[in-house]
Amino acid sequence: MHWLLLTVPAVIALRWIDGDPLLIFVLSLVAIVPLVETMGDATERLAVRLGPTIGGLLNSTLSNAPELIIGGVALANGLAPVVKASLTGSILVNLLVGLGCALVIGGVKFGVRRFDRNRLRSSAAMLLLCAACLIVPAVFRFSLPESNRGLSTEIAVVLLLVYVINVLATLFGRGREGIGPDEVLPDESPEVGVGITLVRLALSAGALALVSDALSESLQPTARQLGLSDIFSGVVLLGGVGGIGEVLAAARFARSGRQELVLAVTVGSTIQLVLLVAPLLVLTGGLLGEPMNLAFSGFEVVAIVIAVVVARELIDDGKVSWMEGVLLLATYAIFVLAFYHLPDQAVVAASTP
Repeated sequence: MHWLLLTVPAVIALRWIDGDPLLIFVLSLVAIVPLVETMGDATERLAVRLGPTIGGLLNSTLSNAPELIIGGVALANGLAPVVKASLTGSILVNLLVGLGCALVIGGVKFGVRRFDRNRLRSSAAMLLLCAACLIVPAVFRFSLPESNRGLSTEIAVVLLLVYVINVLATLFGRGREGIGPDEVLPDESPEVGVGITLVRLALSAGALALVSDALSESLQPTARQLGLSDIFSGVVLLGGVGGIGEVLAAARFARSGRQELVLAVTVGSTIQLVLLVAPLLVLTGGLLGEPMNLAFSGFEVVAIVIAVVVARELIDDGKVSWMEGVLLLATYAIFVLAFYHLPDQAVVAASTP
């Protein structure tokens, strides 16, 4: 996968000479994948050296850094509807693709696996809260289209407060009742210093910002050229590449037989998306003069709620099998087809700040 990093300078060069938007878009999508993987690898190395509690929190938080970078750059380019669509796509990728692939891999290798439901009950409850936080603004905007425009900002502040409380509970709580994984896989790769790891993380983040900027600029011309809607491009393309890190991590944990950690990574990353990434993007949009709200379109909310309900049922069931993974992947495929046929006009009302 490291050979794919050669696409990064190619993207920068094509953008410099005003190359074909379609070629820039495709190469940008390819370049994001190794950058996300590099950031995830650096994050896991730091997590191993910082201990299980702090390392697990760092791993679950920084795993969403690509979504934050991609969303922030797209927001700066005036693509608020696409940013919201990418958040929807990342949630669906985490809960349906990441979890689905992990269940198929783990189920084929180990058969039906059981796990401790008590460890993930707080995550299951937080999933419902996350779904509610996305339902309320959508229903409010639908019922009162001329209502107070500050609702999303106020909800964003509440979500950030919940995130801060979760961090404090994870770090200082006696029972470590925080949301997110509290363990990481041992680092079996060659020893690398913390300083070098931080440099790799910073360079990868910077390169990801540059590639994301090129991706955002070429998104709409490419979508028009291929006949794709903006919402499909955001949900499937941006959301897919933004969530590739969680998918790869879940697959690695599944091969190691750690089903609890698979659920913690996929579910915990989704919770972090709603508690941290979405509120930060809302507040960032206000600072950039590109207002963004949390009023997702009706179909986006339906897709997220279905994914949340399915994931929560898996947690409550206490056992997982490869067939459940196949069903999750099939559900995602159905959503992809639906978003392909969904016109941009269906989200215009929800996207108006």
